[in-house]
Amino acid sequence: MSIQKILSEDWSWVDEKKKPEDRGFITCEEIYEVEYLIDLFKKHCPVKSEKEIIYAIAAGLRSTQGLKPRRQFLETVNSKLFAREALVG
Repeated sequence: MSIQKILSEDWSWVDEKKKPEDRGFITCEEIYEVEYLIDLFKKHCPVKSEKEIIYAIAAGLRSTQGLKPRRQFLETVNSKLFAREALVG
């Protein structure tokens, strides 16, 4: 899956709700941000279940500390989401 497609989605309403210094970063401190991430991954990875997406987001949060640049966090979640396929083959 292309992270660029998710990055090119409209993030403005998420960023508008954040403090100016947090825009462009993932914090997952608010449910609206987590729900938006889930919806985006469901849209761009329709073969993945919502449960798999939530687990990948949680794993991404555990593997990074503090504010996470959006691209970096999405790449981490994507790698967690497709890790099993990478091992198989």
